[in-house]
Amino acid sequence: MQQDRPEARMLFSPQRLLVIAACLLSLVTQLHAQATSREEEIRQQRTDKRARLWPERTSGLINKFDNFTDTGFLDGARSKKGKNGIQFVLGGMRSGNGTTFGVGYRRVDLWDEKVAFRATARATPRGAYMFDLDLDFSRLANQRRGELRVYARYENSPQMDYYGPGQDSRQEDRTSYRLEDASIDLQGRYRVWKALWLGFTGGFYLPNTGPGKREGFPSTEEKFTPDQTPGIDQQPNFLRTGFTVQYDYRDLPTGPRAGGNYYLHFRRYWDQGLGRHTFNSWDTAVEQYFPYWNKTRVVALRLAMVATQAGEGQTVPFYLEPTLGGNDFLRGFERYRFYDQSSLLLTAEHRWHLFSAGHAAIFAEAGKVAPKATQLNLAKAKYSAGIGFRFTLRDAVVMRLDNAISNEGYRFMWTFSNMW
Repeated sequence: MQQDRPEARMLFSPQRLLVIAACLLSLVTQLHAQATSREEEIRQQRTDKRARLWPERTSGLINKFDNFTDTGFLDGARSKKGKNGIQFVLGGMRSGNGTTFGVGYRRVDLWDEKVAFRATARATPRGAYMFDLDLDFSRLANQRRGELRVYARYENSPQMDYYGPGQDSRQEDRTSYRLEDASIDLQGRYRVWKALWLGFTGGFYLPNTGPGKREGFPSTEEKFTPDQTPGIDQQPNFLRTGFTVQYDYRDLPTGPRAGGNYYLHFRRYWDQGLGRHTFNSWDTAVEQYFPYWNKTRVVALRLAMVATQAGEGQTVPFYLEPTLGGNDFLRGFERYRFYDQSSLLLTAEHRWHLFSAGHAAIFAEAGKVAPKATQLNLAKAKYSAGIGFRFTLRDAVVMRLDNAISNEGYRFMWTFSNMW
């Protein structure tokens, strides 16, 4: 928005006073930086590193704007990475409800730099919104070897898609439902040897479903029965616990060009109210990166499987089933296109350097969902392929543009996150 020009006679208009103040602040910052000891510089580097370790990445434009809006303006402007104060964030919510915009507040130097804190509020133009709180206690437990955090979240998504169960679900059966949930979890992990990590998690998960709000499509409960969509009529409250085993020797987790990542996540959900939805969830993947031409070219391969297992008389709520389709998995199909008890996905990408802040990739994917993990194979699998462009900031992928095709058509995706 443009402002009217001040009259030439006004030597000290508010605009000029702001410019003078900014210049003085810049001068003070330079003098302060020159007087900073080596010990203080090391402390600042640790603080800046902590300030970047949040779940999603912000865009380059937003990061530049953060330099002027952080409460810690002087240190943020000097380091060019931001510090404490206000953030503007993009992304971080469930896919399918529109582009996410939000604001947050963070502190990374609490209790003599042993505790970090961040809270955000986010929303989309389609009526979805989220609030979360992240407390990071990693430096209490030696951050080089261990991580410990408490994460709480409330999210309301009124336009979740559901096409019916199984690999043979139809596009014309598309419906929508509302998924509202709240959770709080204690998460920790410890590096026991080089790249080998062992972790745990435990907490509470409180879901709720309701009529969907996607225009032009019926609500899920109008088309599918409770037998087809377990948990749609009555929702339990869950106690959940689990463990993680991970061997991660990627050169750069936010944009890897070499190495590998292998993990197994297990989580058990206990139905605390209805006694009908207690189950186990297994999530495992093998990721490998093969660089060549001085790492300017990378072949990335991934094999991933998710399986749920319910005992006799128990079912898995449909909104907690594995899915394929969307901006991350089987990209040639719409979001949440396939639901079932288990899923298998194979992905191959060839990535190459374009310029200092971006690279391109061609990719091919094959995926399948099935009622049981023993039924996962490539028979009647779904396929997609395409080309994409990724933009990086400080070696982290902050934005993707992907184009994908499948037997159900063409999709364009604009996402503020890396793939895997």
